[in-house]
Amino acid sequence: MKITLSIAFFCVIILKSYAQHSDTSKVKLFTASPDELLKIPVKEVQEVSIASNVVKDISKQPASVTVITKEQIRLSGARTLSEALTLFAPGYFAIEDQDDLIAGFRGLAPDNNSKVLMLINGQNLNTEFFWGPPDAVLNSSNLEYIERIEVIRGPGSVTLGQGALLGVINIVTKDAKDAENGAFEVSTSAGLNDFYNGSIGVKINTKGIRSYTYISGLSYHGQALRNEGWAAQQGNQGFAGGKVADMGHRLRRSQNTTIINTTQINDLVINLLKAGQRRDLYNFYRDREVIRQDLLSLTLGYNFKISEKVSNVSSVSFINDDYGLYSLTGTTMGGTAEQRYGAKSVFNLDGLWKNNKTAIGIEYRIFSMGLPNRAGNNYIANVVGSFDPATANQDLTMSYRENITLLSIFGENYFSPTEKLDLFAAFRYDQHPFWGQNISPRLGVIFSPNKNFSVRASYQAGFRGAVGLHYSGGYRRDGFLRAENYTLVDAAGIPNARNIDLIAPERINNIELAFRWNILSSLTLNTVVFYNIVQNVIDVGVFYQNPDDFNMVNIGSDIPGDWNGYWFFKNTPGTFSQIGNETVLNFNHEKVSITLSNALVKVMEATEEQKDLAINANSMYLAADENKKLRYKAFPENVTRLSIIAKPVSKFYAGVHSMYYSKWYSPAGTVAQGGFILNAGVGYDFSEKFSLDLQAKNLTNNTNLYPMNSNAGGPDVSPGTPAWETTTFWATLRLKW
Repeated sequence: MKITLSIAFFCVIILKSYAQHSDTSKVKLFTASPDELLKIPVKEVQEVSIASNVVKDISKQPASVTVITKEQIRLSGARTLSEALTLFAPGYFAIEDQDDLIAGFRGLAPDNNSKVLMLINGQNLNTEFFWGPPDAVLNSSNLEYIERIEVIRGPGSVTLGQGALLGVINIVTKDAKDAENGAFEVSTSAGLNDFYNGSIGVKINTKGIRSYTYISGLSYHGQALRNEGWAAQQGNQGFAGGKVADMGHRLRRSQNTTIINTTQINDLVINLLKAGQRRDLYNFYRDREVIRQDLLSLTLGYNFKISEKVSNVSSVSFINDDYGLYSLTGTTMGGTAEQRYGAKSVFNLDGLWKNNKTAIGIEYRIFSMGLPNRAGNNYIANVVGSFDPATANQDLTMSYRENITLLSIFGENYFSPTEKLDLFAAFRYDQHPFWGQNISPRLGVIFSPNKNFSVRASYQAGFRGAVGLHYSGGYRRDGFLRAENYTLVDAAGIPNARNIDLIAPERINNIELAFRWNILSSLTLNTVVFYNIVQNVIDVGVFYQNPDDFNMVNIGSDIPGDWNGYWFFKNTPGTFSQIGNETVLNFNHEKVSITLSNALVKVMEATEEQKDLAINANSMYLAADENKKLRYKAFPENVTRLSIIAKPVSKFYAGVHSMYYSKWYSPAGTVAQGGFILNAGVGYDFSEKFSLDLQAKNLTNNTNLYPMNSNAGGPDVSPGTPAWETTTFWATLRLKW
């Protein structure tokens, strides 16, 4: 807290002094929600769409929200969407693990992304089976279609339900509003290590029809994985042996194609997304080290104007999610598919009584899991040559067939008895056939004594039930144990293994106190202090026996993995609490925008059960240092970011973005060094139709080991992985007409 306040106070003095000597008649008021920080003078964002069903004004949001604009992304030097979020969103940090890249929020980075929700234009894209947000979007380098990114920092379940436990990411795509009749855009990018990207955008705006279509393809060969840390120490369990560094992985290597269409015909809205990506899982130590995802999402929505005070937005959706697993040598190692169907209807009642807004709605979703992918496969294998491809779908099933239905009912009210006071409340009821019922509440107040200062106090809850795999079963011969067999462990007679309790949804109870102060028309200070209680943590457990001592046996309908063990989902006992602060100072002048932020999070207290898990390196989120003080596992607790975007002369843009993150702790409690990242970008608009950008990533050439979470079977063998790309560059050429 002291670091945050000191930085903020110092910068207030510097920037206020500068602003007092500026031509304030040219300075535009920078309006921000209590936590909305990231704006530049090119185009101010006036609305957000995910934190509330009734209020879109960014200054009235009932939760902590950050908005990242396309102008920021243009000059960011960020390779992927997840890197852009790490660079610009306070409280967010992407964490590596053995076979994924985890979207971490406020110190919490689980073993997969199922506890974070991703949307595009408000459509939920998460898979229910296991992984959560689509890899083909979250870890894609394809960013040209993005108008802005809205991020809820903290629970978002009140409006969006299960999966919005830690945070929410909503991508708003470009549209045709700014094209009077139509427009055509072409961009091409090229950079070091064989990076190529090309895209076409078409905008139509005529006779009640607005349509934006985007088609893009990219390829990146990536940088060689350095022989350091995890990569140098972890043994390769695949057919070739050696270490992870010997396997031929390359950082960020990927191929991606993206097709997007958003069309509005009067009150009918159509959103189409087709995203395909294939990329290296460069930390993995088995032969299923390349993942492919092909995602098709179609949503039809209609806006009904029932009366002057009553309106309705209804939508139906279909998603086909297709996965493939491969070795670097090209051998098919498995895959599966999932289809999702949804219907949602929200009624808005605006002003039925004075100064009040209400929304009520219902949502119904069906998750159809265990389908064969486009190659007809539904299996998972670990080692090349250890299975028969002809019988793999029978012997190594990845997910068994299961349909899961989820019914949700929600309501929200926003009442403004005076111009200075806003009262809000909301709830969401979710019903699941396996984990049962859950209610997510929200309650709060915003007090604005004058137009330059406001305070928000709020309480809300987030939750996430176990992923669909837990109920359907699968990963046959990889040793996954499904829920229906939890009560049969005792009867199996496995040494030191006991029956497992049924899983309850993980839950976060969140309290926030947020402040917004417009110090000057050009200078804004925003800060939020949060307190969370985390309970029913969903973690991964393992039954393992040395095959020389005990040959693992079947448990009900499940069979042991080829490594002579089982893994399963469980709730860990006890609770822990956390406290944190996210402070941002923003200076917004007609020629320069400066954003300085600091995010600090600490473990406040924990029950004895949670302490013991951390001390023994068995906690999902926590580690213990040499003094047995609780720390966040693989998550830097103190991160400072500075972003400067300038337009010193007409047509020329420049951006410098830096991030310093503190030391962090491995799952075993060993200390790893923090790092300093510096990215930069410059752009020149030769005309309204022609521009050229140059982006630079990691100009400091930081090669400190990257924060890495625990792996199945035990703690990491090293404090981190060599996942920072060394200094690299790429250029983008854009044509419009």
